[in-house]
Amino acid sequence: MRYIKLAVLLLAGLSMVWGQAQRMPQAPAPPAPPSGTKTTVQIPRMPDNHPDFNGVWRGRGHANLAYALPDGPPYTEAGKAAFAAAKDQYDPTGFCLFPGVTRIVGSPYPTEFVQTRNRLVILYEYMHTFRVVPIDGRSHSADPNPSFFGESIGKWDGDTVVVDVVGFNDRFWLDPAGHPHSDQLHLVERYWYIDANHVGEEVTVDDPKMYTKPWRSSMTFTREPNWELIEYSCDENNKDRDNHHFQKGPSYPSPRDPAAPPAK
Repeated sequence: MRYIKLAVLLLAGLSMVWGQAQRMPQAPAPPAPPSGTKTTVQIPRMPDNHPDFNGVWRGRGHANLAYALPDGPPYTEAGKAAFAAAKDQYDPTGFCLFPGVTRIVGSPYPTEFVQTRNRLVILYEYMHTFRVVPIDGRSHSADPNPSFFGESIGKWDGDTVVVDVVGFNDRFWLDPAGHPHSDQLHLVERYWYIDANHVGEEVTVDDPKMYTKPWRSSMTFTREPNWELIEYSCDENNKDRDNHHFQKGPSYPSPRDPAAPPAK
């Protein structure tokens, strides 16, 4: 049944998926546990007693990463100008460019975690791609090559995986609403078990060129034990791009955000 539903969504187009996600009642995940906290609920664990995140998970798509901020993110003047300028730009993912960390994590497509003792591999059905997060005590490279997903390193903080990400390029939006970033973007992700079948995810966005202070967004993943990832081919049948149907501007600007470009 899941495969039939996904086929319908693909035929309807990714914009419909994001539209449905935008209309869903959205609430943040429960607050991330305090530093060093060990969970008291029964959860799967690895042989080294760290939480075991292996499995396929369904997230909740957030078309606007700042959906929980009534006044929008705390923009600098440069950030406000960059966000307003999105109305004259094309959504980079329409050209099948990778969406970046925050956008792919918040997509409505399933995610699979493959965990070993010293690394977490995150497989994304959206764009059929992946991230590798080493959890072995290493530091960031001195000069990471700028990329869509940046350079991730992880560590354990109690029963929470903390992923530190730097080294981004400037070829993506933070979300379908068009929130901007610069070369100084620094993300800190936290993943923790809420209960045996739900994982909380919180991301802190820190970009001093675009925002006056760091801000956070969160969501919840639900375990789907009977699901498998299927192929996602962005280039196949991309009629918007190939037939020049693109329109400029974000598809789903936040109506509450005073810096949001006018809705089309």
